[in-house]
Amino acid sequence: MFLAAFEAIRLYFILYHFKLYSESPFMVFLQTAFKGFRLDLSASAYCLMPIFLVVLLENVFGKKSNKWVLRSILILEFVLIFAIGISDPELYAQWGNKFNNQVLVYISHPKEMALSAGSANWVKTILFVLLLLPFFYFLLHKLFKVLEKDIAFSWQYGLVTLLTLGVNFIFLRGGLGVATISQASAIYAPKQVYNATAINSFWNALYYIVNDTRTLYGDEYIVVDQAEAKRLFDSQFNPTQGVLELSTQSKPNVLVVVLESFTAFASQYYSGANNCTPNLDQLSAENLSFMKCYASGDRTEKGVLAINSGYPAQPVSSLIVFPDKVNALPGLGKVLKGQGYYNTFVYGGDAEFASMKSYFLMQGFDKVVDKKDFDLASLNSKWGAHDAELYSKTIESINAAKQPFYTMALSLSSHEPFDVPYTANDLKKDDWYRFKNSILYADKSLGDFIANCKKQPWYANTLIVVVADHGHDIGVENVHYFGKEKYQIPMFILGGALKEEFKGRKIENVVSQTIIPSLILQSMHLPFNDFRWQTNALDSNGFAQYHYNNGFGRVTNHSEFIYDNNGLSFDFTGLKSEEAKVKNQGRIFQQVLIDDFLKK
Repeated sequence: MFLAAFEAIRLYFILYHFKLYSESPFMVFLQTAFKGFRLDLSASAYCLMPIFLVVLLENVFGKKSNKWVLRSILILEFVLIFAIGISDPELYAQWGNKFNNQVLVYISHPKEMALSAGSANWVKTILFVLLLLPFFYFLLHKLFKVLEKDIAFSWQYGLVTLLTLGVNFIFLRGGLGVATISQASAIYAPKQVYNATAINSFWNALYYIVNDTRTLYGDEYIVVDQAEAKRLFDSQFNPTQGVLELSTQSKPNVLVVVLESFTAFASQYYSGANNCTPNLDQLSAENLSFMKCYASGDRTEKGVLAINSGYPAQPVSSLIVFPDKVNALPGLGKVLKGQGYYNTFVYGGDAEFASMKSYFLMQGFDKVVDKKDFDLASLNSKWGAHDAELYSKTIESINAAKQPFYTMALSLSSHEPFDVPYTANDLKKDDWYRFKNSILYADKSLGDFIANCKKQPWYANTLIVVVADHGHDIGVENVHYFGKEKYQIPMFILGGALKEEFKGRKIENVVSQTIIPSLILQSMHLPFNDFRWQTNALDSNGFAQYHYNNGFGRVTNHSEFIYDNNGLSFDFTGLKSEEAKVKNQGRIFQQVLIDDFLKK
């Protein structure tokens, strides 16, 4: 019965994403059901374990338990299987992975989690729910009948139950070998969606719920011994490159504007793919722009860490939920606080979401402004305050702060469910209309904000960095799901304190958003050695490495490398002679990053 439920969930996943497969849904179902059978069997064994234990206890005491004991166990298990199975296809559509520990970061904030699901295909989901519910009810009804039959308890019956429990345990762990079963047993294809389909949703979710993050990184991430890894890691950086002397001031004010989900492919200036950011494009062209900047991860809390702490996103884990590790992080806020800066974080939503408030407080920020500080009338978004209100509050906060100041403002209007107070009538009404429309609104709000900044007395002494927290799908065709197109973001620097020589200049070398603390501190002639995860903006051999759920991508001026830790598979674009080198460098970077994460 459990196997039947799991196969129904697998079929649902396939039908939800049928456009992503090159074969017919039926052939995909046969392939993935076969490859994922061991995990299905293990998941079934996990579900049967408490039932066998109850039956064994019934035999020991020679008395049938109340029928609702077993019924409650079965109902709970089927509800979990159903809920996880229904959620996984949309999680994969939004994040490129099934249930993992990133979901656990969000689950403690149900309202924000619901808003993140605002762009879900609810019609499709509800349709499948209505189809699956009767089937699950039928399976439960059959199980109730089997388990509620009258039994003649005896030592023979107890022995059989005990032996069955033992066999069930073997299925649970995946065999008699030393190594227990893992998601890797279902990995078989170079295309990630096939592997995601083969992996049992319930088993996968149970794994992330039970396992602490510290246990998620095993020996499979180790390429060489620690000393050699450090040597090879250090060799990836060229310390002799020059410094961008950005500022006319020794201690300029610093304003960092973080744009929610702004992909470079919304911009005509940065990609030529769309024309949703006319204000951003004009400001970028007039100032210092970074044409090949890449986000470190794919979630806001990872982008915040990358921008303020210069710390890369990790595969599988999210550092921000570990206070002891957050406290050990370097940060632009910490350094500037030591230089007498007044630090403020401004956000139109709930700053406690994804532990952001605690992060900024531990990073030396004097004040965290969030939706609790806005007038009720300003909370005009489902998340909180739209960008126009956010930027107004940012100006208000800066004007009330002493100088020099460091302020980070995080926008939210271009976040799901894209409910902006704006309608673009000339946009194509396709699957990406709502997202593009929200970008147009957010872009207009940004343009108005910068125009307002220029009127303020502090503007002449200020460097303003505008950068996205992460990228977003926007319908770019024929690209890898975890390819560089999803992670490329706009980034530019302006402000009255920006030297004239940088206005209108383009940086064409590859950089990561983690470069921001180094750029600011170098320009101020302050130590920046703690920020060691990125190459110099002037390095033509530089790279940007981003991490997604159990994999990474590495971009250089001449190549792109995407690596999947589960299947040990990769895609490479560039000179064939460079493939082995780039692969090794990327895996070494990942090994050193994970080791550093675990030690913090």
